Amino acid sequence: MMSRFRMLILLAALGAIPSAFGAVAPPSVLIPFIHGGGFDPGDYSFVRGAFPGATAQQGADWKAIEAYGKACVHEAALTQDVKLEKLGIKASVPEDRGYQDRLCSQILNGVEAANDFKTFETFHTALFKSLPYCQVYEAGITASTNAIHGTGQNTLEEEATARIIPDQAWRSPLGTGSLDRLSGVDADTLKMLKNRMLEALTDVDWNNSHWVRDLLDKNGWSTTIQAGPRAANMVWLMVQHADDDPAFQTRALRQLAPYARAGKFSKPDYALLTDRVMLATTGKQHYGSQLSCQNHHYAPFSLDAGGENPKTLDKRRAEMGLFSEATYLTYLPSHC
Repeated sequence: MMSRFRMLILLAALGAIPSAFGAVAPPSVLIPFIHGGGFDPGDYSFVRGAFPGATAQQGADWKAIEAYGKACVHEAALTQDVKLEKLGIKASVPEDRGYQDRLCSQILNGVEAANDFKTFETFHTALFKSLPYCQVYEAGITASTNAIHGTGQNTLEEEATARIIPDQAWRSPLGTGSLDRLSGVDADTLKMLKNRMLEALTDVDWNNSHWVRDLLDKNGWSTTIQAGPRAANMVWLMVQHADDDPAFQTRALRQLAPYARAGKFSKPDYALLTDRVMLATTGKQHYGSQLSCQNHHYAPFSLDAGGENPKTLDKRRAEMGLFSEATYLTYLPSHC
């Protein structure tokens, strides 16, 4: 694999990086899909070059999109490394963990959608067949969120609730396998529906992470803790899902530490965020809370020294008020 330094030099030579760690510009073919700083895939016509029968121009456009994807992921990881170094953490953020800027993340999700299909015709059919399902679901989420808002200014708990509803509503079907049990939905339509939902979730996480970042930058955790455990848990969950910025998660974790030690914040939640930050910055975790699919079963990502011993791991977990790892895994589907 090419080293980051060599890749950076190559990208700079190609003109892909306008300034040190500045945002890589999307290719011109994607400009019509960018609105207000976000990416709306619309009819997904930008993926035409990925399929047989594409024109020479469409093929060239697709190669430019793929090159952009590689460059923006790489650059975002380098940017995070610099941010973490300012916090005293020497890390090399893995590029395959998804630390991208907003456009990069959204565009790559659209690119990924095309990879599941062999022809543009089957892709386009699935695209439009999935639309009504997504629209109806989105309408329900919007109605639920709007019901939280009153005529006056929201309390912190109300605002957090209005943000957690879409966080959980878009995330849950993707994580629990409930979409696979939909009746009357063919496999291609289901694949496209999942991609649409992932696109929506990406946008929700982006907006929520910036809201909670602003909240903590202004007030630390004091205002959130004072608002009560329910509000604190929801704010914590938004930090937990701010994976595009592990430097922010690190700062939030450090701010949270004295409250956890003093018993003013949930120790289990503190442990989960600790694992999230450790995985992003060291590739290891301490409490075994972050799981991956291994041989069709859920299991923890790599653990730090001693964590592979079940007794040691369960002792750590017990100290933070967490179930044993074996019990924890029983709350998840038996297969993945």
